[in-house]
Order: sequence, then structure tokens, then C-alpha cells
Amino acid sequence: MNRCITIWNRKEVYLTRDLNAVHDILSKHGIDYITRTNSITNLGRHHGTPNIKADYAYEYRIYVHKHDYEFAKDLLK
Repeated sequence: MNRCITIWNRKEVYLTRDLNAVHDILSKHGIDYITRTNSITNLGRHHGTPNIKADYAYEYRIYVHKHDYEFAKDLLK
């Protein structure tokens, strides 16, 4: 739908470690989104940590435009 998502009109709809699944669902339904990660607080990912799978080191916060929030929330249940 190409809505401009800013800090003032966005809502966090989901928190995940698997961005691909969320991307597939939201893109299929034409919902624009932005992501933020915990990369600033998770510096160990780049150096490697024993017994921790690097693919799951990031948490992705998914934000959508506030007008798309309810629909996106229902899709991601």
C-alpha cells in the first residue's frame, strides 16, 4: 500500500527471530513494514558464542503503519 512509516505513525506488531516467515506473510498481503534489531545490545553475534546458533542471535521488532496494525496482527497470530 506504500504508506510512509515513521516513528509517529507506527506500531510494533510482532517480535521474532525468524524474519523470513513474517516477511512472506506481510508481503503477500501488501502490508508495508519496517524492522529494528537488537544489534546494538547484541555485539557478541559478530564474534561468535559457543553453543549459540548465530541465526537466532537477532531479535527483529516488526513495525507497521498504525492503520494496518489490526490486520497485520490478525495475520501474524
